[in-house]
Amino acid sequence: MMINPVLFFKTKPHKITALIMAALGIGGFFLGIPAMVIGIVLGYFIGRVLSQVGSDKIIYAYFENPGPSSFDEGEPGLAAFCALGVYLLSKASPKVLTDEAAAARVAGGATMVFPGGTIIAPQADLFCRLALNRLSFLNPDLLTESLNARRKKAGDGALLGKELASMAMGKEAEQEALYIRQFLDPGYQPESSAENGGDPWTVLGIARGASYDEVKSTFRKLALMFHPDNQTGLSEEEREKMGETFIKIRDAYRTITREITDG
Repeated sequence: MMINPVLFFKTKPHKITALIMAALGIGGFFLGIPAMVIGIVLGYFIGRVLSQVGSDKIIYAYFENPGPSSFDEGEPGLAAFCALGVYLLSKASPKVLTDEAAAARVAGGATMVFPGGTIIAPQADLFCRLALNRLSFLNPDLLTESLNARRKKAGDGALLGKELASMAMGKEAEQEALYIRQFLDPGYQPESSAENGGDPWTVLGIARGASYDEVKSTFRKLALMFHPDNQTGLSEEEREKMGETFIKIRDAYRTITREITDG
């Protein structure tokens, strides 16, 4: 049976699908078991691809809103560690590493400080690459809290904080790394502290002694409102002022969080 190619390509998509299925059916009839084997193999690989896509979406969701994870990390806190490492290297000034090199640096660091060692390397590499794809959505504060919660039982916060701090290059990255390290290792004493700007409870507009959940919820709302990247149509001066406000909100949240966790 000859098929007119011009007529074939003018056929509607669902008719083309039907033709393909019919052709496969005829082929399967004549090929028998080989065709069945091919179908099983193709089905397996297609299933793997679809499963990976679904898994990536779950990890993306975690990066954007860190909380309880429903995916296998290999080691508790590995995903948060990788995301924080990628985040710090993205803040480097000047930027000296390509994205691939940054991912390799963070993944390599993870294998040195997590008990799993090189066994977790493939997962660390995956988390780093996915974090790079969601770089603008990463929230270092919530990721730090998530990492701290996942590693409390292991008690290796000081080691993780030190490794992350080693990835910071430039003033902005070093300030971020200092907060992360202090949170993971409350006993760590930096040479100086740049935090000021008034009573942190007043800055967030909540009553002193409010619950941790209320503090976190308030911070998230204010961060969305005042982060310059979430606003459009701002002049350079307006963007600068909003950035200063956001920094005050972020620093207030960090101060209160430390008070709560240390208390």
